[in-house]
Amino acid sequence: MRRNTIRATMLVLAGATVVAVLPGSASAAVLDSDPVGGRERVKVTVTSDKGFPEPCNVYVDGGPLPRGTISLLPGHRQSLVIGQVAPGWREITVACSASLPVTRPVEVGLANPALDAVDSMLIGTGSSSMATDPTLR
Repeated sequence: MRRNTIRATMLVLAGATVVAVLPGSASAAVLDSDPVGGRERVKVTVTSDKGFPEPCNVYVDGGPLPRGTISLLPGHRQSLVIGQVAPGWREITVACSASLPVTRPVEVGLANPALDAVDSMLIGTGSSSMATDPTLR
């Protein structure tokens, strides 16, 4: 009787572990890192871990329509910069066709036309790594 109770307990614990681990590993494989917030912009980077092309939609604050779409090729990495995002803390959701949606918070800053002009000059001269807005690097 005691052995059956121990076996049943072990099976329940093993099943709970599988249920708790599988959704997290499936959703964490798509989004590379937290989205990067800039001046009224957000940069999202996604890597495909699938063996087939995969479309990914990016949503801001759970909106009904995607703000951008990334078409991933197998094993490739791609970034998308979304403009005209309201300043403040925003929820960015990346939903790919073969993976669970991933939602992460990001802080978006206020627009600054003077710094945007500086960034445009830096990018135009090939020095994009020196841009003041992290979404443009």
